[in-house]
Amino acid sequence: MGDLLRIENLQVFLFFVAPGIIALFVRAQFMSGKMPPITEGVIAYVMVAVAYHALVYPISRYLIASTDVGWSTLGWFVLILVGPALLGLLLGLNIRQGWMRRLLAHVGVSTVHPVDCAWDWRFAGCQPSWVMVVLKDETKWAGLLGPGSFMSSRSEERDIFIEQVYDVSETLVWTPKGSGVWIAHGEIQSIEFWPLKQES
Repeated sequence: MGDLLRIENLQVFLFFVAPGIIALFVRAQFMSGKMPPITEGVIAYVMVAVAYHALVYPISRYLIASTDVGWSTLGWFVLILVGPALLGLLLGLNIRQGWMRRLLAHVGVSTVHPVDCAWDWRFAGCQPSWVMVVLKDETKWAGLLGPGSFMSSRSEERDIFIEQVYDVSETLVWTPKGSGVWIAHGEIQSIEFWPLKQES
């Protein structure tokens, strides 16, 4: 720890590692929210940081040559901390919106999806909707999946809480029961979704 706090090592860390950590941390919030430990992900962090510095080289070159200490300090702060966060935001939006995948598909190139599983992809930024959850014992739970609901993002605990449960009649009329339900990991067989504007 003492070695890391030496000014030379701290400068190297801030320049070659921190931008990658920040960018990938923000990007991870659009996926599972998880990041590898620094010891395991250091190569990825350094590669992203180097690519980032290549993009902002004209700005960093100007800051290196600047004699105005105040503006130079502010510039480096933005370049090292704010810039990577914006890059991570852009990378995360790319994952959610599929911009690069659509562009590559347009030219006939297929890529592996960056999100690990359908659960994470469906529930990341999930819009409120009506759901029908079917359990492995064929029990069915109809409900409103809204802001008060929760879906776990831990791969080992895929549980779900539905904030408002409904009884569904044979004529497909949904009647609120005034309660919510928690469904444990491993009990779910399938989940069907409808847009919120459709009540039946």
